[in-house]
Amino acid sequence: MRIKISFLKVHGSSGTVPLHHQKIISAFMDEIIRELPVTSDFYNFSSLKGTSKVQSGQIRFLSSKVSLVVSTPHNEFTEDWVKRIFDRRLVSFAKLTLVPKSYDIIPDPEFKPQMKYVCISPMIPQQPFLTDESGTLPEPLDPRSHEFSDLFYDAVLDRMEKAGFTEEQISSFAEFEIVPDPGYIQKISETHKKFARIYKNNNNQTMYGYLLPFTLHAHPQVQKFIWECGIGNFTTQGYGMVDVVGGLSSEMPSEE
Repeated sequence: MRIKISFLKVHGSSGTVPLHHQKIISAFMDEIIRELPVTSDFYNFSSLKGTSKVQSGQIRFLSSKVSLVVSTPHNEFTEDWVKRIFDRRLVSFAKLTLVPKSYDIIPDPEFKPQMKYVCISPMIPQQPFLTDESGTLPEPLDPRSHEFSDLFYDAVLDRMEKAGFTEEQISSFAEFEIVPDPGYIQKISETHKKFARIYKNNNNQTMYGYLLPFTLHAHPQVQKFIWECGIGNFTTQGYGMVDVVGGLSSEMPSEE
């Protein structure tokens, strides 16, 4: 079950959050989830969305409306989660103060063996890394490589196994390939930008994250699990949320 929550920005709030703000959202979500009568290790949430601009490493939200998407496979857990968020009169993320206003249940897409996605939070293929003695970071993965797909496959299948999928089911999910959008790859290559950015998880460990459009070739049940629980590592910290191309999750909140 996937729900899109719309917030109103409080008048007088400066409306700024760090460029990489998943840790701030995650701290709030952890606080909410600890209060729930039903627990789950399988949930995901997006970055904050709204009309904004980047200034000095901060995102300043210009719109009065900001949205956030939450998702889990369990309807009761999702409904309780959203209700507890709305029980808060005010929600603050850094210097952005919001009032929960409304929410919409986002219908599931038709899950097919081939689906096109966009990232609405960074997806993390690898575990955190350490710099070497000289402080040099390891090279990030090329998203066109087999290793890139394989790492996401391993992360997803490991979580599906923990979610209770049988050995027989897991063995039927062998097909898995991430194909980055060729136009995106060409644009990044031509501008000499990097495919990956550096993020910090809740333990302040350094990791590479990717925000890219891609096609995923995988079993429909794998597609459904990714839609509900996220793709890659640290999904319960708000990483790895995707939306189908043209989907409602990634739409900017309307000002009407």
